[in-house]
Amino acid sequence: MNKNNRISRSDGVPATAHIAKHADRLKSVAAISKSGGIVLAGVGLTAACIQIANATDTQEKNEIFVETIASTTVGTIAGFTIGLFLVSSPIGWGTAIVLAIGSTALSYGAGKGARYVYTKTGTQIDLASGAGVNRICQ
Repeated sequence: MNKNNRISRSDGVPATAHIAKHADRLKSVAAISKSGGIVLAGVGLTAACIQIANATDTQEKNEIFVETIASTTVGTIAGFTIGLFLVSSPIGWGTAIVLAIGSTALSYGAGKGARYVYTKTGTQIDLASGAGVNRICQ
């Protein structure tokens, strides 16, 4: 038998090479998305601060504050959940994409729902002044 016809175990590609390659890609995507999520949250909070500064009515300031806190909190929790699906498996990656789309709607809806509930039930509570938002957002 010719030596060239044999399969060389030392020169072959390890069976896990593709998995390791994709795991490294996922780590870099996770690092980028983590930074991107923080930047987007900061942009959202800054936009809310500008809206609060431009609002003339205390009621409107409080509604903006409640909406922003609720949507940011729900978005953060959803982002953490999506991160768990991303590290789980390739099947989790597809689930994470669906969850990411749904989390945007969920976050938006949570903010609008919190604003509605505050308007209907908590109009006597001045949360924006109590939290010091009026001093920060001028």
